[in-house]
Amino acid sequence: VGFETTTPGIAATILAAHNQGLDNFAVFSTHKVMPPPLIALLDDPELQIDGLLCPGHVSAIIGAGAYQPLVDKYDLACVVGGFESSDILQALILLARQIATGRPKVENAYTRVVSWQGNPRATKMVEEIFEPTDMEWRGLGMIPASGLAIRDKYARFDVKKRLDIILEPATEPKGCHCGEILKGKEQPPACPLYGKRCTPENPIGPCMVSSEGTCAAFYKYGD
Repeated sequence: VGFETTTPGIAATILAAHNQGLDNFAVFSTHKVMPPPLIALLDDPELQIDGLLCPGHVSAIIGAGAYQPLVDKYDLACVVGGFESSDILQALILLARQIATGRPKVENAYTRVVSWQGNPRATKMVEEIFEPTDMEWRGLGMIPASGLAIRDKYARFDVKKRLDIILEPATEPKGCHCGEILKGKEQPPACPLYGKRCTPENPIGPCMVSSEGTCAAFYKYGD
């Protein structure tokens, strides 16, 4: 599981197992990629997003240039930011400046880690092992080409193919508003489960499961 940041490590491991002729290793891939869900959010007419603070670690792999098509299509401000407080503040200032001046572009505020082209060696390895596939996102539904499946050439390392596993469609917990919260349409207290049935000790939805989730953060720092 993971985004472009962790996928190259799995790709390298599968490639090493293939080259060594190993058969006692397999992967259940639920890897996801970042641009398709961004497009899904930007296509939602209710959101009216003005700009994106783009993830630094993902961008270290795919490069800041990966967001240029979003700028071209949606006339959208994009800034790649780091994770220190000063990184985030700098990225937000650049983002606000783009929006205020009406000059959207891709800016890289995390140059010590991220380049325009990313890591070609890593992306080439990922493309060798994986191919795009439709993927279900909790709270967001099915997003085309937003996941990565192991190519047939390396099928013996794919748990789903080796064991003939058929995944059942995911269902959202009754009453869970994570989809609306993830999209920024609601704040966590608007969910009827928040702070009652759904807490960090007993998480119901994805926004509370992760310590970095919106609901978990709101539960810890909100009010």
